[in-house]
Order: sequence, then C-alpha cells, then structure tokens
Amino acid sequence: MHKTVLILVGLILLSQLTYGMQEKPEVIVEINPNLELFAVVYILAFNGSDYFIIAPQSYVKDVLTYFAPYREHEAVYLIREAFPRDLSLYVRDDSIMSWSNQLSSLPYLGNESEDDPLLSDMLRALVSFAKESNFMKFYNAHREEYEKAVSPLRELFGNEFPEKFREFFGYIYENYRIEFSYSLKIHPHSWRRYDTLYYIGTALQNLNNFSIQFQAITAFHEFSHQFINPVMQRNLKLFENVSYYLSEAKNEFPILTTYDMYHFSSEYAYFAETLTEAFAVYLAMNSNISPAVVKYRVLWYSSWNFPLLEDFVKEYENFEKIKKPNETFEDYLPTLAEHMHKWATPGNITDYFKQKVPVTSKWAVDRAYYMGKIIIVYGTQNPLREGNEYDKETAFELKDTLEKRFKGFYPQKPTILIKADTNLTDEDLKQNLLLIGGPAANKITEKLASKLPISFIFNETWRLRRAPVVVNKFEAFFVRDSIKELSLNEEIPEEYPLGVIEVIRNPWNGENFIILIAGIDRYSTRKMARKFYNVPSSYVIIGKTHHEIGFYMQR
Repeated sequence: MHKTVLILVGLILLSQLTYGMQEKPEVIVEINPNLELFAVVYILAFNGSDYFIIAPQSYVKDVLTYFAPYREHEAVYLIREAFPRDLSLYVRDDSIMSWSNQLSSLPYLGNESEDDPLLSDMLRALVSFAKESNFMKFYNAHREEYEKAVSPLRELFGNEFPEKFREFFGYIYENYRIEFSYSLKIHPHSWRRYDTLYYIGTALQNLNNFSIQFQAITAFHEFSHQFINPVMQRNLKLFENVSYYLSEAKNEFPILTTYDMYHFSSEYAYFAETLTEAFAVYLAMNSNISPAVVKYRVLWYSSWNFPLLEDFVKEYENFEKIKKPNETFEDYLPTLAEHMHKWATPGNITDYFKQKVPVTSKWAVDRAYYMGKIIIVYGTQNPLREGNEYDKETAFELKDTLEKRFKGFYPQKPTILIKADTNLTDEDLKQNLLLIGGPAANKITEKLASKLPISFIFNETWRLRRAPVVVNKFEAFFVRDSIKELSLNEEIPEEYPLGVIEVIRNPWNGENFIILIAGIDRYSTRKMARKFYNVPSSYVIIGKTHHEIGFYMQR
C-alpha cells in the first residue's frame, strides 16, 4: 500500500512538472470545412446573390456550376427557410453567427452519420449534401485559394500571445482556433468549448499588409472577450457609479446604441467591450503589428463610441508595471473604477467624450437619423451653368443612394431634402447638412473655408491642404496596401482626380454636423459622392494614387 501511494504521488508530481513544461498552446488558422459547406449551400439557396455572400464572382460561379445538380437538395430548402430575405439583416446576422459556433466545433460533417440522433434536421441535411455532392472534392480543389487567404494571418499570429492571458488573468486555454468561412460574411466573434477558444469570422478577400494586421487585432479582441467578460460579470458592482459614461454614449449616438445591443445594452456590455478592445490593443503593441496600425486602430475604434479606450490601454500598461506575483488584472479593477471617477464626472462627461471621440461621418449620419432630417446642398456658384446642373444631379444621385443605404438595418430613415446653396434659410443652416462641391462651387462651403480641416487652395489649379489648427488632435494616415503615419506638414499630392469627404460640427448649431463632399472639379466631386459611406473617420482623401484617412476631435 505504501509503495502504491508513493507511485501515485510520483505520477501526480510528474504530471504537474509536465504541465509546467508543456509546449505553448496551439494556434490553428484555417478555412473551416463545415463553415464552407454551410456557405456553399447558402450560395445555392440564394443563387449566388445575397448581402452575406462575399466570395469573388469566380468562386461563386464555381459553386453554382459544380453543385448545380444539387440545387433542389433538402439542405438548400432548409437554408432558404431559415434565412428568409424578409428578415432584418441584424436577425440573419445573429442567426448565421449562432450556426457558425456549432459548425466550427464539430468534426467534418461529410464523415458523420445521417442516422446520428443528436443531429438537428439542418445538420443531418448538411451531412447528406456533403456526401452526395462530394463536397470535399470541391474543397480540396480550392485549397490554394483558401491557403492564400489564411497563411499571412497564420504567419503573423504565431503561438506567443496566449502567455499574456496567463500573465494578466492567471490562466490560458490549450487551443486557440481561428476558423473562417471563405465565402460567407460571418460576424467576427469568439466562443469557448471545453479547453478550446474559437475566433470565427470571414477570410479576407483583398489581402494586404494593413488589412491582415487589422484582422489580427480583431482576433485578439474576440479571444480577449472570453477572459474579460467573466471578470466583469463578477465585479460589476464596482462600476455602478460610473454609469454616466454609457448614458453619454447613448446621448451622443442614439441610433447606434439603440440597435447595437451587443455593446450598448448595459454598463456590463459597454465597459466589457471597451476593456476587451483595450486588451487587444495592448496585445498588438506587444506583437509584430505595426505601431501605425495600432494607432489607427485606437482612433478607429474610439470613433465607434468608445471614449474610454485609450485610457483603458494605459491602465493595462500601468498594471503591468506594478503587478505583484500571482496578482491578476481582476485585483486591479477597484483601482480602475477609482480612476474612472477622476477622468470624468456627470458634470463634465460631455467634454470628456468630445476630447476622446473623433468627429466622423458615422457620428454625423447617426445624428441625422435621430433628428429625422438631412439637407443636401448643391452649389450654384460655378460660372458655367452646366457645372451647377452637374452638381445638382450629383445631389439627387446621392439622395437615392442614402435612401437605399440602410434598408434592412434601421426601420426609420430621415427625410432627405435637396436645396441650392442660395435657398437655405437661417433655420436650414442649423440642420445636419451634406454639402456638394468646394468653395468655388458652393456658397456654404465658401463660408466655411476657414473652419475646414482639409481646405482648398488655388495656385493655378485647385489643391488640398491640411489645416490642423482648426481642430484638436489631428492624425493623418496614408492607407493603401500598407499604412504609415503622415506628417501634418507633408503636402497632399497634386494629382487627378482628387477629392475629400470631411466632417465638422455645424458652427450654426454645435449639436449637429456638416459633411462636405468635394473634389478639385465637379467630376472629382461626383467620384467622391459615389464613395460616400458613414465610415468612422473624420475625413478621407482619395486621388489617383493617394489614399489618406484622418481623425480629429472637435468640441
């Protein structure tokens, strides 16, 4: 008996020693066969045309050709019934996300039995489809495409980052799996099954160094949720007295916070989301990701209504400096909550918000939707009548685009009026405005010339110039295949076509916004109008080779 006890003790000690010496957790990046099987059936169900189908047209054509004999398969009908087009995009997005969790963690369905009583009708139909169509033959024929989409991220990730989770939260998981669909839009998210963490999303189609690194931070973010959410759930009482941060977020972005229930439904959701992104940024800062990408990411994410982000990143850095042995970030949370009381109070939270969140077209459009009205203003100052008519046509084209833009996401839309710059009343000037044309074309743009962060100058030809003194914390980035931070004194290239979309607070009513869409001539203006979207950036400049994105704050 004594000998048996010694053997058992020895085995326990050996297992502990082995665990302490175990290799780093495995990180797997792949196009998941089950997710792509699901995507293929989805493509068939909607004949290759649907909001969630993002595959290259050549790939969609391959799907429709290879699987043509199986268009009437039960799995196709079940997909069509499960995701009818009259459902809102939010509901369909959430449902696809739920299915992706189950699919990503199952063995390849083509190897499973249709008689398995644990399979749902949908999964049983997918098993049947995979076998009858020999789906794996199609999958193997496209492995080169799949590998091209995931290998850069695999090379960037490595197996280093999980150790940071152990350092800050006291534990790690055995496996980290990054599971993608190649052809179906899946909302990026994570989930846990036993001792494996999954990040699930869509593989990049337009591969470049910037987008790869940006997606890596998104994966960091989703993995971090699995550590931070439990910590926040256990300590939510610490944050009861700083709810004014969320109240201000709802006040500033009333439409976004109404419909984005994932991030703004409660103090828990809001603070957990910000802490998660802050830790993702911290991981990125301690990885091979470019500092310019990290800086851009902080500004970009702050623009989504998260003013606390930058300060939370500093809190992680501070904790790392003062951390005691065996102490975790959970032990630091009372200090964090105390600091939040000092950063802002209910009395100055609006000022704090405006110092931390860049003015963006996303913010401007949210405000316009909430107010229920936006006025598109076209210019009449062009000495050529056809120039004025051209800008007017651009205004009506943009109105049509805006009215279609959010169909399926928001049940209401603002009234969109179109007026000439000479027909605006004093009350009109206080509204949310969208100006078409530069200072030579549009009278209102000319009035605002001294207030524009991207101004127009004329020296034989029209050019663009940064004017950072009119706003706060101006940051500029050249973004193309890669990203670099620009000096504010660096000249904007003189090229054609060239135009800008920029946002400022309305000087006649500081609660509202003005978006300017203008080019160095009317043709460049229309090109920019066709590129307009409510993106989270303060401005974008697009030329023949120059693509610049920038951020600034404005009180």
